[in-house]
Amino acid sequence: MAARSLVLLSSLVLLAKAAAPVRPADPFADPKDDLYNPLRYIASNTLTSIALALYLPTTIALFFNIWKRGAKFMLCISIGAACYCVGLALRYALHKQPESKGVYIGMYLFIVLSPCAFIAGVYILLGRLARELRMGQYLIVKPEKLTKYFLCSDISTFLIQAAGGGMSTSLNLKSRDTGRKIFLAGLALQLVSFAFFTICFLVWNYKVRKNAPDVWRRDQVAGKRWYRDWRVIDASLTLSCVGILIRSFFRVVENSQGFQGHLTTTEFYFYCLDSLPLFIGIVGYVVFWPGSFISKDLPPSTSDEESHGSQDIEANELPGTTGGVADQGIPSLEGRTHRRGSQDPLEQTSEKYL
Repeated sequence: MAARSLVLLSSLVLLAKAAAPVRPADPFADPKDDLYNPLRYIASNTLTSIALALYLPTTIALFFNIWKRGAKFMLCISIGAACYCVGLALRYALHKQPESKGVYIGMYLFIVLSPCAFIAGVYILLGRLARELRMGQYLIVKPEKLTKYFLCSDISTFLIQAAGGGMSTSLNLKSRDTGRKIFLAGLALQLVSFAFFTICFLVWNYKVRKNAPDVWRRDQVAGKRWYRDWRVIDASLTLSCVGILIRSFFRVVENSQGFQGHLTTTEFYFYCLDSLPLFIGIVGYVVFWPGSFISKDLPPSTSDEESHGSQDIEANELPGTTGGVADQGIPSLEGRTHRRGSQDPLEQTSEKYL
């Protein structure tokens, strides 16, 4: 009985080996048809070097600006850029060992997940810019909720992509296909979420320019040079949105084609539709550092100002106010107490249009 079991087990092992694809003697000879090569091409060291020559100095400059000029809210974009550099550097190892599953998994996860940090940074930046300008009332989503909502969305899609990306590197074909579908769902949700954010940003731009032209042109009227105008940060945000949308749309189409699709197995598309758009989306912040335009201690959002104003009015409607103003139903403007750094609500309303 034991002998039969041993013979049966040996037969199954032999069948499994026979069914497995033959590993080529030279992995560099025909990478396109090499089933053990997950990329289906040999990663180009030249293209990797060009990409790193762009990303690495940009990443160092981002961290240097945080250290020297402040703005810790830029850490998300800086960390994302550093992770992207790690992913690019792993392509050197993949060039030498094109069939290495471990190197491929590390490279793949670093490159496809690091843009989530770019997206989170853009979410934070718009909320802070709107509060700095006191223009939060023109956002579709209130500024104090904008960052929270979209960050929750970004974290959720990140976790979905991480789970799908991990499964998609499995040797089991069924698990790999399931992982690809999960990862594709995460990418699609991220694309929809960021597209809605971009709409919010464009609407905010339009309303500020139309309804508050004094704020839109305040730095220009003040005689500041163009590179010290807050609108350069607005332009950098626009480039970020365009770059991230291009990359997200590319990744959705690429994964919908499968692991052997034309976009996946052609290195040119990776650099032109992933690396380059993302680089354009973050390099502007090196030159036009947001910390130079956005204060460390931001003023309260519009909704916060309104709530404080209503509290002040209620406090002055108490009996015994001077001049008989309370008897006429008009709150007194005297004897108000405000928090440090706050202004009278009427003064805030008038100053907004000066």
